[in-house]
Amino acid sequence: MTYVEFLTNVSPNLSLFGGKGSNLINLIKLGINVPLGFIVNTLAFKRFLENSPVKEEIFNRFSLDYQPKDVLNISKEIKNLFLKSQIPPEVIKEIKKAFDITCKNVGKKVSFSVRSSANIEDSIKFSFAGQAESYLNIITFDEILESVKNCWISLFTPNALLYLLQIRKSNTQILLKDLEMAVIIQKMVNSQVSGVLFTANIINNSKNEMLVNSTWGLGETITSNLIIPDLLIISKNKFSIIKKVIGEKEKMSIPNPSESSTTLIATKKNLQKVCSLDDSQLFRLYKLGLKLEKSFNYPQDIEWAIENDILYILQSRPITTLRERKTDRI
Repeated sequence: MTYVEFLTNVSPNLSLFGGKGSNLINLIKLGINVPLGFIVNTLAFKRFLENSPVKEEIFNRFSLDYQPKDVLNISKEIKNLFLKSQIPPEVIKEIKKAFDITCKNVGKKVSFSVRSSANIEDSIKFSFAGQAESYLNIITFDEILESVKNCWISLFTPNALLYLLQIRKSNTQILLKDLEMAVIIQKMVNSQVSGVLFTANIINNSKNEMLVNSTWGLGETITSNLIIPDLLIISKNKFSIIKKVIGEKEKMSIPNPSESSTTLIATKKNLQKVCSLDDSQLFRLYKLGLKLEKSFNYPQDIEWAIENDILYILQSRPITTLRERKTDRI
């Protein structure tokens, strides 16, 4: 049984690699520039549960139904049960092998991003985005193992459990025992500029426009709503900037120089007053957005990062909040 695969060597599989992982694999097959990395599949998650000394307690907890008032206790119980359990040696061995190969290919001074990929996320119907955890600028192998386990645990945070109840309201019956998590481990992109591209305007629901949020440094300041980013609206039919609003971008996230984490610093005053994207970079994003929307046949929510003027795509998923407008013509 294989627990770890390189992203370049596999085909999309929601049950094995989760939504985010499968979407990344699709991007690679399209020739999109995605950071080098590997994925710990859901079989490793299952093996972890089976190998646990408290597996009966875990599975008993999974088999019980719950209500909103129960989520804090359930989340705490599952976290404690997971913390009592160790990642199986055979899984650690495969992660170590992939880690060593990646370090050999990109250099020993590399750091990693470790991101969750749940089996119910990033579809057109549901987006699990923001429910599970990501860990950035992870340096040592032991810290990667810790981050993998924390990603598994984050599948059962109070927010994630509440989201599961929300999904059930749409008559989709997903139980705790149905939840599984893959974990994506990639070379960290130490971006000078990063952000999110929506290939439809999520403000007015126009499919004839794209919307870009961008900022200096790492994109977690945008995804975590820590700053007011730059806002650019682009005409989709022919590249032109319809609107540009310079955000305050008062803080920026950078890799912590002394440990495995990121840190927030004040953005220099001169950088706060100018757009973080130049027109050339914006045009590249526009062209990429057109390609991905056409390839996936649906408007996309795309996370991107630029390091040394090289554009990387960190993920692409359907925009789940888009409403149809009768006036739209594509």
